[in-house]
Amino acid sequence: MPENFSEHEIAAIPLALSQPRFATYLTATNNDRLRALQLYHWNALLSAAFLFPLHVFEICIRNAAANAIGSKYNARWPWSAAFEMSLPVQSAPWFSPRNELRSVRQRHQAAGKVIADVRFAFWESMYTRRHDGRLWQPFLRREFPNIPSSLSIAEARSRIHQAAGQVRELRNRIAHHEPIFQRSVDKDYVAIKEIVAFRCLHTATWMDRSQSVTDILAEKP
Repeated sequence: MPENFSEHEIAAIPLALSQPRFATYLTATNNDRLRALQLYHWNALLSAAFLFPLHVFEICIRNAAANAIGSKYNARWPWSAAFEMSLPVQSAPWFSPRNELRSVRQRHQAAGKVIADVRFAFWESMYTRRHDGRLWQPFLRREFPNIPSSLSIAEARSRIHQAAGQVRELRNRIAHHEPIFQRSVDKDYVAIKEIVAFRCLHTATWMDRSQSVTDILAEKP
Protein backbone atom coordinates (compact mmCIF):
# COMPACT_ATOMS: atom_id res chain seq x y z
CA MET A 1 0.00 0.00 0.00
CA PRO A 2 1.31 3.52 -0.80
CA GLU A 3 2.47 5.51 2.22
CA ASN A 4 0.13 8.23 3.50
CA PHE A 5 1.53 11.68 4.21
CA SER A 6 0.04 14.59 6.13
CA GLU A 7 -0.31 18.01 4.56
CA HIS A 8 2.58 19.25 6.70
CA GLU A 9 4.79 16.39 5.49
CA ILE A 10 3.84 17.01 1.87
CA ALA A 11 4.93 20.63 2.29
CA ALA A 12 8.07 20.03 4.38
CA ILE A 13 9.74 16.83 3.20
CA PRO A 14 10.51 17.98 -0.37
CA LEU A 15 12.25 21.04 1.07
CA ALA A 16 14.39 18.85 3.33
CA LEU A 17 15.25 16.55 0.46
CA SER A 18 15.96 19.55 -1.86
CA GLN A 19 13.88 20.70 -4.76
CA PRO A 20 16.28 19.49 -7.49
CA ARG A 21 16.28 15.97 -6.02
CA PHE A 22 12.52 15.92 -5.59
CA ALA A 23 11.97 17.30 -9.12
CA THR A 24 12.76 13.88 -10.62
CA TYR A 25 9.82 12.38 -8.74
CA LEU A 26 7.51 15.29 -9.52
CA THR A 27 8.25 14.88 -13.22
CA ALA A 28 7.45 11.17 -13.02
CA THR A 29 4.09 11.86 -11.33
CA ASN A 30 2.90 14.88 -13.36
CA ASN A 31 3.66 17.26 -10.47
CA ASP A 32 1.43 15.43 -8.02
CA ARG A 33 3.28 16.07 -4.75
CA LEU A 34 1.58 13.26 -2.81
CA ARG A 35 2.28 10.67 -5.50
CA ALA A 36 5.83 12.00 -5.84
CA LEU A 37 6.42 11.51 -2.12
CA GLN A 38 4.94 8.01 -2.29
CA LEU A 39 7.25 7.20 -5.20
CA TYR A 40 10.25 8.60 -3.30
CA HIS A 41 9.32 6.51 -0.25
CA TRP A 42 8.94 3.37 -2.37
CA ASN A 43 12.22 4.02 -4.18
CA ALA A 44 14.05 4.33 -0.84
CA LEU A 45 12.53 1.12 0.50
CA LEU A 46 13.41 -0.74 -2.69
CA SER A 47 16.98 0.56 -2.57
CA ALA A 48 17.35 -0.67 1.00
CA ALA A 49 15.85 -4.05 0.10
CA PHE A 50 18.40 -4.55 -2.68
CA LEU A 51 21.34 -4.35 -0.27
CA PHE A 52 20.96 -8.00 0.76
CA PRO A 53 20.93 -9.48 -2.78
CA LEU A 54 23.74 -7.13 -3.80
CA HIS A 55 25.75 -8.34 -0.81
CA VAL A 56 25.28 -12.00 -1.74
CA PHE A 57 26.06 -11.39 -5.42
CA GLU A 58 29.26 -9.48 -4.75
CA ILE A 59 30.58 -11.98 -2.20
CA CYS A 60 29.86 -14.87 -4.56
CA ILE A 61 31.60 -13.45 -7.61
CA ARG A 62 34.59 -12.08 -5.74
CA ASN A 63 35.20 -15.33 -3.84
CA ALA A 64 34.90 -17.32 -7.05
CA ALA A 65 37.44 -15.06 -8.77
CA ALA A 66 39.78 -15.09 -5.77
CA ASN A 67 39.69 -18.91 -5.66
CA ALA A 68 40.51 -19.14 -9.36
CA ILE A 69 43.33 -16.59 -9.06
CA GLY A 70 44.74 -18.43 -6.04
CA SER A 71 44.71 -21.71 -7.94
CA LYS A 72 46.67 -20.15 -10.78
CA TYR A 73 49.05 -17.85 -8.89
CA ASN A 74 49.14 -19.32 -5.31
CA ALA A 75 47.70 -18.04 -2.04
CA ARG A 76 49.85 -14.89 -2.10
CA TRP A 77 48.48 -13.86 -5.47
CA PRO A 78 48.03 -10.14 -4.63
CA TRP A 79 51.85 -9.91 -4.47
CA SER A 80 52.48 -12.07 -7.55
CA ALA A 81 54.30 -10.18 -10.29
CA ALA A 82 52.85 -12.57 -12.89
CA PHE A 83 49.31 -11.87 -11.76
CA GLU A 84 49.94 -8.13 -11.63
CA MET A 85 51.19 -8.18 -15.22
CA SER A 86 48.11 -10.13 -16.32
CA LEU A 87 45.93 -7.17 -15.34
CA PRO A 88 45.17 -4.36 -17.76
CA VAL A 89 46.48 -0.93 -16.90
CA GLN A 90 43.05 0.42 -17.83
CA SER A 91 39.74 -1.48 -18.04
CA ALA A 92 37.59 1.65 -18.26
CA PRO A 93 38.31 5.39 -18.54
CA TRP A 94 37.80 5.69 -14.79
CA PHE A 95 39.39 2.47 -13.50
CA SER A 96 42.75 0.65 -13.58
CA PRO A 97 42.75 -2.92 -12.18
CA ARG A 98 46.53 -2.97 -12.00
CA ASN A 99 46.73 0.29 -10.08
CA GLU A 100 43.87 -0.79 -7.81
CA LEU A 101 45.73 -3.97 -6.85
CA ARG A 102 48.98 -2.08 -6.25
CA SER A 103 47.25 0.51 -4.08
CA VAL A 104 45.24 -1.91 -1.95
CA ARG A 105 47.96 -4.48 -1.29
CA GLN A 106 50.20 -1.78 0.19
CA ARG A 107 47.72 -1.45 3.05
CA HIS A 108 47.49 -5.13 3.96
CA GLN A 109 49.54 -8.19 4.79
CA ALA A 110 46.92 -10.87 4.14
CA ALA A 111 45.25 -11.82 0.85
CA GLY A 112 41.86 -11.94 2.57
CA LYS A 113 42.13 -8.27 3.47
CA VAL A 114 42.96 -7.40 -0.14
CA ILE A 115 39.97 -9.43 -1.36
CA ALA A 116 37.67 -7.47 0.92
CA ASP A 117 39.17 -4.07 0.13
CA VAL A 118 39.51 -3.89 -3.65
CA ARG A 119 36.62 -2.22 -5.41
CA PHE A 120 33.74 -4.06 -7.03
CA ALA A 121 35.00 -2.87 -10.43
CA PHE A 122 38.16 -4.95 -9.89
CA TRP A 123 36.13 -8.14 -9.61
CA GLU A 124 33.99 -7.15 -12.57
CA SER A 125 37.17 -6.75 -14.63
CA MET A 126 38.26 -10.30 -13.75
CA TYR A 127 35.35 -11.66 -15.80
CA THR A 128 36.52 -10.27 -19.14
CA ARG A 129 37.73 -12.57 -21.91
CA ARG A 130 41.29 -11.42 -21.17
CA HIS A 131 41.36 -13.99 -18.36
CA ASP A 132 39.66 -16.90 -20.16
CA GLY A 133 42.83 -18.90 -20.87
CA ARG A 134 44.48 -18.36 -17.48
CA LEU A 135 41.47 -18.55 -15.16
CA TRP A 136 38.14 -19.40 -16.64
CA GLN A 137 38.81 -22.25 -19.02
CA PRO A 138 40.29 -24.29 -16.15
CA PHE A 139 38.26 -22.99 -13.22
CA LEU A 140 34.91 -21.44 -14.21
CA ARG A 141 32.84 -24.62 -13.90
CA ARG A 142 34.56 -25.50 -10.64
CA GLU A 143 33.63 -22.13 -9.14
CA PHE A 144 30.18 -21.96 -10.76
CA PRO A 145 29.17 -25.64 -10.87
CA ASN A 146 25.55 -24.95 -11.84
CA ILE A 147 26.27 -23.19 -15.13
CA PRO A 148 24.08 -24.92 -17.73
CA SER A 149 26.00 -27.38 -19.89
CA SER A 150 24.51 -25.68 -22.95
CA LEU A 151 26.65 -22.59 -22.25
CA SER A 152 30.28 -22.53 -23.29
CA ILE A 153 32.89 -21.22 -20.86
CA ALA A 154 33.14 -17.98 -22.83
CA GLU A 155 29.35 -17.55 -22.93
CA ALA A 156 28.92 -18.22 -19.22
CA ARG A 157 31.82 -15.99 -18.24
CA SER A 158 30.42 -13.24 -20.46
CA ARG A 159 27.03 -13.58 -18.78
CA ILE A 160 28.64 -13.17 -15.35
CA HIS A 161 30.57 -10.14 -16.59
CA GLN A 162 27.44 -8.56 -18.03
CA ALA A 163 25.53 -9.15 -14.79
CA ALA A 164 28.40 -7.69 -12.77
CA GLY A 165 28.30 -4.49 -14.82
CA GLN A 166 24.53 -4.29 -14.44
CA VAL A 167 24.79 -4.83 -10.69
CA ARG A 168 27.61 -2.29 -10.32
CA GLU A 169 25.45 0.39 -11.96
CA LEU A 170 22.55 -0.45 -9.65
CA ARG A 171 24.83 -0.59 -6.60
CA ASN A 172 26.33 2.81 -7.40
CA ARG A 173 22.93 4.44 -7.83
CA ILE A 174 21.79 3.04 -4.50
CA ALA A 175 25.02 4.06 -2.77
CA HIS A 176 24.57 7.65 -4.00
CA HIS A 177 20.86 7.73 -3.10
CA GLU A 178 19.82 8.13 -6.73
CA PRO A 179 16.48 7.05 -8.22
CA ILE A 180 16.24 3.44 -9.34
CA PHE A 181 12.52 3.45 -10.19
CA GLN A 182 13.32 4.21 -13.85
CA ARG A 183 15.40 1.01 -14.16
CA SER A 184 14.08 -2.43 -15.02
CA VAL A 185 14.85 -3.45 -11.45
CA ASP A 186 12.94 -6.72 -11.84
CA LYS A 187 15.54 -7.70 -14.45
CA ASP A 188 18.32 -6.60 -12.11
CA TYR A 189 17.08 -9.02 -9.48
CA VAL A 190 16.70 -11.85 -12.02
CA ALA A 191 20.33 -11.33 -13.10
CA ILE A 192 21.52 -11.38 -9.50
CA LYS A 193 19.62 -14.57 -8.75
CA GLU A 194 20.85 -16.34 -11.88
CA ILE A 195 24.54 -15.76 -11.13
CA VAL A 196 24.20 -16.64 -7.45
CA ALA A 197 22.49 -19.88 -8.54
CA PHE A 198 25.39 -20.60 -10.92
CA ARG A 199 27.60 -20.49 -7.82
CA CYS A 200 25.35 -22.28 -5.31
CA LEU A 201 21.70 -23.32 -5.57
CA HIS A 202 21.28 -23.42 -1.79
CA THR A 203 22.59 -19.87 -1.45
CA ALA A 204 20.28 -18.68 -4.22
CA THR A 205 17.30 -20.34 -2.53
CA TRP A 206 18.16 -18.77 0.83
CA MET A 207 18.61 -15.35 -0.75
CA ASP A 208 15.37 -15.57 -2.69
CA ARG A 209 13.43 -16.76 0.36
CA SER A 210 14.83 -14.01 2.58
CA GLN A 211 14.81 -10.98 0.27
CA SER A 212 12.02 -8.38 0.17
CA VAL A 213 12.77 -6.89 -3.26
CA THR A 214 10.00 -8.75 -5.07
CA ASP A 215 7.36 -7.87 -2.45
CA ILE A 216 8.27 -4.18 -2.63
CA LEU A 217 8.27 -4.26 -6.42
CA ALA A 218 4.68 -5.46 -6.33
CA GLU A 219 3.69 -2.44 -4.23
CA LYS A 220 4.94 0.27 -6.56
CA PRO A 221 2.63 3.31 -6.19
